[in-house]
Amino acid sequence: MPETACLPFRPWVRRAGLSIIVVAALVTAIILFTLAAVPSARYGWMGERFVWVYVGTLWIGGLKVWLGTLRPIAVAGDEFLTLRPLHQLRARTFAWRDISGTEQMIGGDRLIVYYDTPRGMRFVALNLNLVKGRREFLKLMDERLLARGFVEKIVERSRYLSAGSKPVAQEHDSQTGN
Repeated sequence: MPETACLPFRPWVRRAGLSIIVVAALVTAIILFTLAAVPSARYGWMGERFVWVYVGTLWIGGLKVWLGTLRPIAVAGDEFLTLRPLHQLRARTFAWRDISGTEQMIGGDRLIVYYDTPRGMRFVALNLNLVKGRREFLKLMDERLLARGFVEKIVERSRYLSAGSKPVAQEHDSQTGN
């Protein structure tokens, strides 16, 4: 039976999206109420297009974050991995066999996964601070990729897992600075 790991967004991410929606709703209500009560207000800053673009951006951004967090940020199945970064409009699903490497800053919050497509190599960046179960997710990634023969390479403050590379010890000499 295939085992699937679903990793949700952290709860504060959904609350942040909801708070943006609440602010957008309050600003919209205040502007509409003021325009209805004082029709001449449309000639002031409330009638400026920029204000409406800004409020619209709040609505869109808040809805994107809030609705985006209703689904898991990562789903790791036996054959496929799905990642849903908030900064992209759609999820990225690719086979484990298509992953060509990962990059992570040591102690950092970003994971970049490189994968092959018929149109060439692509990548998806994931903010690890948003993943509930971050350690479990990174452990799962390491186990899967190391089992496929990936090797770890550390260059200064970056950690790479890649296929077909030879392991390199620390390339940075702390005494000489090279």
